[in-house]
Amino acid sequence: MNNQEQLMMAAEKLKKRHIKNTPQRQVILAYLMSSKEHPSIEMIYSYVKENGFSVSLATVYNTLELFMDRKLIIEVTPDNEGHMRYDYFAEPHYHVICVNCNKIIDVPNDEYVKLEKDAAEKTGFKVFNSQYEVYGLCPECQAKIAD
Repeated sequence: MNNQEQLMMAAEKLKKRHIKNTPQRQVILAYLMSSKEHPSIEMIYSYVKENGFSVSLATVYNTLELFMDRKLIIEVTPDNEGHMRYDYFAEPHYHVICVNCNKIIDVPNDEYVKLEKDAAEKTGFKVFNSQYEVYGLCPECQAKIAD
């Protein structure tokens, strides 16, 4: 999928969630939809600036907050420097996170949705979301350590 298609898809997602479509919001969402990096706010800010958009770090932060409120994205565990990471959450999945290099891999799986329903039934809570994260060493870090 090319950039123009990603931007159009992002515009449609914004419209469906009743979010005002600005070029900055559109490019931020398109980036999150296409990125497998689980970027930090600083990475998102750099991407937007590199693509010719005038934006402040505060605007990026506020946009991410809005997207989280509207259930378009989720926060993922912070990296080793304490920077929160973000993920577009279109399909149910969980994360496997390397404790050495902070690589985050999506693992498609919707089994935890059953756990959310079970938790709601057993506690009476209205469950909004949940996150499941698995921590370990990625194959690359395992190879570095083995050397």
